[in-house]
Amino acid sequence: MPADQPLTVVYYEDLELSTGVAYRAHVHCSGQQLGIIESCGTGESQFLPADLESYDFNDFRTFVASCLFKGEPATDQQVHEALIEEYEVSLAIAAAAERGRLLAREVTDGFSTTLTTVPRALHPHGHDEAAAQLARLSHRSWEMWTGYRWQRLPQTQPA
Repeated sequence: MPADQPLTVVYYEDLELSTGVAYRAHVHCSGQQLGIIESCGTGESQFLPADLESYDFNDFRTFVASCLFKGEPATDQQVHEALIEEYEVSLAIAAAAERGRLLAREVTDGFSTTLTTVPRALHPHGHDEAAAQLARLSHRSWEMWTGYRWQRLPQTQPA
């Protein structure tokens, strides 16, 4: 997603239905509410502007058009899911920090698939120890949130 348009989800609520998960995600930019991403539980979602005068459907379409997914133009659905995933990961980072831990993610084909935590004491000089600990869970590549960015951990073989 483009850094010059920092759209973020600031609130998310969902409800499991027989047809799937219905949800609402409140989208903001620089503290201003732009609208809501909404799904009725059918797998499709849509963006609903909060105020058509300040940010409308065309503005959101322009944002989506500037996003890439696997190097290709992203769809509305992919952008909706990415914004919600970013929100959920930020909550996991905050929860890990409250427990004195750091968030780590398993990366497969460039996408995070598993989230777990490692003790904060392992950072910043314990990357090898963290990598060995995570290798017991999976042989794939791992990254650890440093507080500012994701840092790739050295790949190791499980002990």
